[in-house]
Amino acid sequence: MTDSAHASLDTDVIIVGGGPVGLALAGELGWRGCRSILLEQSDGIVHHPKMDGIDLRVMEFCRRWGLIEQMKRFPFPDNYPQDMVYVTSLAGYELGRESFTVPSGGAEIRGASPSPETRIRCPQNFFDPILRRFAESFAGNSLRFHARYVAHQQDEHGVSVEYQEGENGPVRRVRGRWLVGCDGANSVVREHLGIAFTGEGIHNFTTNVLFRCADLFAHHDKRPGYRWLFIGPEGAYGTMSAINGRDEWRAQLFNDERRALTEAEIRARIDRMIGRPVEYEIVSTLNWVRRERVAAAYRKGHAFLAGDACHATSPTGGFGMNTGIKDAVDLAWKLDAVMKGWAGANLLDTYDLERRPCGARAVREASGNWRRMMSPGSNPGLLEASRDGALLRYEVGRRFAATMLREWYKLGIDLGYTYADSPLVYPDDPRDAAQQTATIALAPERGAAEPMSGFLADGSPISSVTLREWQRLQVHLSEGSEVNIEWQELPATEVMVYRPTSRPGARAPHVWLSDGRSTLDWFGRGWVLLKLGAAAPNDTTPWLDAARERSLPLDVICCDEPAVRAAYRRDWVLVRPDGHVAWRGNLAPAIGIAPLLDRVRGA
Repeated sequence: MTDSAHASLDTDVIIVGGGPVGLALAGELGWRGCRSILLEQSDGIVHHPKMDGIDLRVMEFCRRWGLIEQMKRFPFPDNYPQDMVYVTSLAGYELGRESFTVPSGGAEIRGASPSPETRIRCPQNFFDPILRRFAESFAGNSLRFHARYVAHQQDEHGVSVEYQEGENGPVRRVRGRWLVGCDGANSVVREHLGIAFTGEGIHNFTTNVLFRCADLFAHHDKRPGYRWLFIGPEGAYGTMSAINGRDEWRAQLFNDERRALTEAEIRARIDRMIGRPVEYEIVSTLNWVRRERVAAAYRKGHAFLAGDACHATSPTGGFGMNTGIKDAVDLAWKLDAVMKGWAGANLLDTYDLERRPCGARAVREASGNWRRMMSPGSNPGLLEASRDGALLRYEVGRRFAATMLREWYKLGIDLGYTYADSPLVYPDDPRDAAQQTATIALAPERGAAEPMSGFLADGSPISSVTLREWQRLQVHLSEGSEVNIEWQELPATEVMVYRPTSRPGARAPHVWLSDGRSTLDWFGRGWVLLKLGAAAPNDTTPWLDAARERSLPLDVICCDEPAVRAAYRRDWVLVRPDGHVAWRGNLAPAIGIAPLLDRVRGA
């Protein structure tokens, strides 16, 4: 870009949409020293939170942004159970329950967890303001609310965007190098780009109801739970979630047709869920369409899509916002690389190549989870107060509980996504693989109080968490219902059992260091070359020289802690700015250090 063309820019990146994905993108860009203008047509205040679960990978991003303590201040009672409960109604029969101490997806033991963080409940009306303050903390960011995107034009140097101030205000123009549409499932940016939005289509129509009831627990005899799934003789008919663990609740009412329910219909539905009429205040309602859609492309010229604008999904699994923030992080480091001058010509093309398969994977898993939620089907005798009714309830509850395990324990989706097929990563060298033959090596039997010592065939250590994962998997496979799905699903093992790995393309493993930090705390700003173990060669000069010639930001970290070397499985590991492994080896790269750095930066 010429100096005159650069001087005509108002900012680096123009972001359309001020939800969590747009705010996270603005924050990540600002954190990297890039400028952005965010345009949001509303006032930015969330009146009806649509999400409340932050997955482990997004928690790790929030960790490096310094937001965790703010997020933990959300006043959800620490001792409130995070259980998933299956009932005919709150005052009716309990069919089953999956108990959680924390909403962690099963890894409740900190030392054995694959992440330094745990999932938390942080509803959107609390999370968005945290992201907004984060984005606004950078001088190069400008967040403009009551600013409705109207149109854009691209040329060889960038994008000009027109937006309207207020409802009847003037139309203004801003210019930037890049445009990112984070404007939701009904994205106008995507429409203007002419990018198709394809998939399975509509699953159902749903009405969300946020209501306040201070004494809800007084109207039933069930132990508290985070999420309630309601099953009647006709099948699943809705869900209810605890928003603050005290008096705010969100009901999801399933509908067969697209229409707004009357207040009388809403109250009748909620009364059915509770099991009797009670007093409560309806705070807000939201009608929406549960669908599966993925954009045919995530980029067109200088414009990109992120979040729901490129993947609309059922909330079953909690993948929507979390997948969108992962989009934002992937795109931000690549835009930053271009603006700082060390990116190769093909780097930005890899945003679509890496993130679109991840989006499609998450969306399709969510659709399968929707089918699993609806799996009970018709059971006319479900409410009968008889022996046959009791046996039916037992069978429905047992099968449903086993079926739903796949949705609750899904770290393979949250953490296990990989960029192994990306041109930015270099596959394992067969010379190294020959030295890394993994064998099953069970230690002699130990006392019950002693930790287990042994390894799976892939070299992963056996722990209590490992055994629990496999136990849940076997229950799901042997006792869950067969669900009618027209596509080839991911194997349940890939979803429910997560194995940290340093294979190229994977998220770099978390290991607690002796000083109390996590290995993940090493990553984020630039590239990191790990030199692990005493056997690793000492000379890093060729790496640093090659990086300096390319203006590529590279830090070298030496660590001789055995647990880190065991987790990373190689003497040398090259980690990208987003925390994914680009290359690993015990020997110098077969293609040479300089060609490797050219490959991983998209040259």
